Amino acid sequence: MPKSKGADKKRRLKNPNNEGTSAGHGAGNTGQVGGLEGTLQRLTEGVIELAEGQKHLQATVTQLVEWQQQTQGTVAQLVEGQIQLQNTVSQLAEENRRLVKGQEKLWQAVTHLTKGQDELRQAVTRLTEENRKLAEGQERLQETVAHLAEENRRLAEGQQRLQETVAHLAEGQERLWQTVGQLTEGQQRLQETVAHLAEGQERLWQAVGQLTEGQERLQETVAQLVGVQLQLQTTVSQLAEESRKAMVVLKEVNRKVGRLDEQLGMTVESVAQIVLPGYLERHFGIKLEGKLGYELKPMFFRLNGEWEQVDLYGEGTMGKEEICIVCECKAKIYERDVHAFVKKLERLWGLLKKRPIPVLFGYSIHPSAQEPASSHNILLVSPLHR
Repeated sequence: MPKSKGADKKRRLKNPNNEGTSAGHGAGNTGQVGGLEGTLQRLTEGVIELAEGQKHLQATVTQLVEWQQQTQGTVAQLVEGQIQLQNTVSQLAEENRRLVKGQEKLWQAVTHLTKGQDELRQAVTRLTEENRKLAEGQERLQETVAHLAEENRRLAEGQQRLQETVAHLAEGQERLWQTVGQLTEGQQRLQETVAHLAEGQERLWQAVGQLTEGQERLQETVAQLVGVQLQLQTTVSQLAEESRKAMVVLKEVNRKVGRLDEQLGMTVESVAQIVLPGYLERHFGIKLEGKLGYELKPMFFRLNGEWEQVDLYGEGTMGKEEICIVCECKAKIYERDVHAFVKKLERLWGLLKKRPIPVLFGYSIHPSAQEPASSHNILLVSPLHR
C-alpha cells in the first residue's frame, strides 16, 4: 500500500539523515517552515470554519429560543383551551342530561303520535272506503243522469214528432172534412141519379108491360093471322118504337152510371192522397217527397205512342233506398182489378227509374183480391181495414 505524503514528511523531520548526502542542514529547516505554514493555514481555515459554525450555532440557538417562547405561548393557549374544553364538557354533560329528559318526553310524544297515527290510518281507511262508495254512487248517478238525459231527448223528439203528427192530422182532418163535404155533395148527386134511374126503370117496366100487352095482342093477332095482318104490322111498329125508346133509356142509364163511377173514382183518389202518405210512413217506413197533401199525384206515361195513366204516383225513400209509389184507386177491389193492375205494371216497368212499390187503394177489399196481390207483392190499403 502507498503511504501518505504527511507520513513521509514526518519521517523526514525525525530522520533528516535518511535524506541524500548531497542535501544540507539548511534545506531541512526550510522544509519544516513550509510545513508549519501549511499547517497554520489549515488551522486558520479551520478557525474560520469554526467561527462560521458558531454563527450558525448562535442563529440556531436564537431560533430555538424563539421556538421555546412560541412553545410556551402555545402551551399556555393549550392550558386555556383545556380549561375551556372542561367547561364545554360540563356544559355538554348538562345539555346531554337535558337532551335525555327531552328524548324521554319525545318518546312519549312519539308514542302518542303513533297511537294517533294508527287512529288516523283507520280513519283514512274508513274515509277511503266511503270515498270509494261515493265514487261508485256518483258513477251510478252519472249513468242515471245520462239515461234520464237520453230518455228526455227521446221524449222531446217524440213530442216533436207528435206535434208534427197532430199538425198533419189537423191538416188531414181539414182536408177530410172538405172531402166529406164533397162526398156529401156526391151522395146527393148519387141519390138524384138513383132517383132518375128509378124513374127510368119505372118507364122501362112500363115499356115491358106495354111489350107484354103487345105480345098478348100479337098472340091474339097470330090466332087471327089472316084477318088481322095489318093490325099485326101496326103492333110490330109499335113494338119497334117501344124497343127504340127502351134502348135510349138504357143508354142514358149507362151514361149516368159511367159518370157516377168516375165521380166515385175521383173521390177515392182524393181520400188516398190524404191517407196513404201517413199510412206508408207508419207501417213501412216510407217517406214521400213533396208538399204535405200533394206527395201523390196523377201521372201519365208515354208508352208506344199512347198515354198510360196512373191514378197516383209519388217518389221517396224507404230506409236508404230510393223508391216510387205506383197506386191505382178503386171503390171496391176485386181479383180482376189486381190482375189488370199487374198487367199495367208490366207495361210501365221499363219506364220507372226507381224501384216501384205497387199499391191498390179502395174503400173495401174483396177476399178474392188477397191472394193474387200477395203473390205479386202488391199492397192492399183500405181506410176501413187498417
